[in-house]
Amino acid sequence: MSESVTFARRPMVVRVAGRVLTTWTSCEVGRDLADIAGSFRIRYLDEVRSAALLGDTPPDYTAIQDRDPVEISINGQVVLKGWVDDINLTADEHTAEAIISGRDVTGDLVDCSANPTGPGEYRQIRLESLVGHLTNPYRITLDQQVETGAPFTLVALEPGDTVMDAIEHHARQRGVLVTSDGIGGIVLTQAGTTRASDSLTFPGNVRGVEIRKSARNRHSDVWVKGQFKSHLRPVKAALDATADPLSAVPQQPPAAPSHRKVELSSTTRYGHWVDPEVRRYRPRVWLAKTQSAASVATQQAPLPPLDSTAEGLSADVGPPLAFHAGTRRKARKATKPRADADPWSLQDQASWRGRTTRAGATAHVYIVPGLLNAKGDLWLPNQLVSVTDLYGGLQQDMLIGAVTWVASDQGYETRISVVAPDAYDMTGDEDHARAGARKASHLTARSLVGRS
Repeated sequence: MSESVTFARRPMVVRVAGRVLTTWTSCEVGRDLADIAGSFRIRYLDEVRSAALLGDTPPDYTAIQDRDPVEISINGQVVLKGWVDDINLTADEHTAEAIISGRDVTGDLVDCSANPTGPGEYRQIRLESLVGHLTNPYRITLDQQVETGAPFTLVALEPGDTVMDAIEHHARQRGVLVTSDGIGGIVLTQAGTTRASDSLTFPGNVRGVEIRKSARNRHSDVWVKGQFKSHLRPVKAALDATADPLSAVPQQPPAAPSHRKVELSSTTRYGHWVDPEVRRYRPRVWLAKTQSAASVATQQAPLPPLDSTAEGLSADVGPPLAFHAGTRRKARKATKPRADADPWSLQDQASWRGRTTRAGATAHVYIVPGLLNAKGDLWLPNQLVSVTDLYGGLQQDMLIGAVTWVASDQGYETRISVVAPDAYDMTGDEDHARAGARKASHLTARSLVGRS
């Protein structure tokens, strides 16, 4: 079972507990906008445990243990700092194998509770201050790259929320994307603020393509509902013994809207997002996790109007035959993007839910040889990239949602997963378009005539 292995200098360097691990045979490290924390998986020859198994003299260092610190760099650039979460050891009379996996340091924010000893709420606090309060005990840095809007009137933490749950719930309320830089920091940013220095072309610099589509998580209607304390109730004046007596003939106050309507519109709120490509009736409801209607501006804003095909909520549902299984549903209009003057509300949470689930329903993964692109740069998530894919029918700018750098006995490669540019964007489907951007098209043999 003994084995002699010679390791040449490699562009990917793995350090565990401060020691360079030279006996790894495969390594995968990546970052994904959907998962927040970066992750790694390493297969290696465990010299310490193998020596004990063979009765040989073990090396003068200890075996890798869970919770050991890990640092991975590519061409001298550190791409991940984290911890060993899992160890998988297998052995028989012929072979022994060891695999370690884990996440970057922000993985603790995904697992651990927010403020177990309090405070349980904050008032008039900005998003960046909230993130700083929650992450400070973990010694994680904060990089704020965008404006985060007005302070929250009230932030009430659920006892069961993790740190990342609390951060994400409030970040999406301000249209802010929360990501990990992989090396110990949280970044508050927006989607697609930078562009990759190279493009993806298949056939071309892309060696292979994986396309996965699923309709399971796509819904015709996405709802986010919540009920909050009203901020529109009149303020009761304090008693004043020195005040002048009231007039003998009290003045009639001006006509006011029904108290029932005011109370209902201010305390019961919802957001509604429509995916016109889903022709079946497939609604999905989420409950609001934040006090996103806890402001006067939000509660005074009208609720999003319902179209005539949002069944189940209209008072006039029509005759029973209108919902016969054979009836074809009418084409619906997509939800309008938010305007700059709109207050942040449950409508933004509904838009975020709808876009991210729609993006997750289709995955385009491109396999590119090597760890660097043609310009000598690392492929990185949250960058816009020009994609020309004759097989998948893409010819437009896409957003890099995830990157995995892979080293194995087959060589080095980078797996790049792209999503729609608006997948993590609150502002809308079309208002992010840049000059020269092209829409997706399904290319046919006829459309390829003249390209060669």
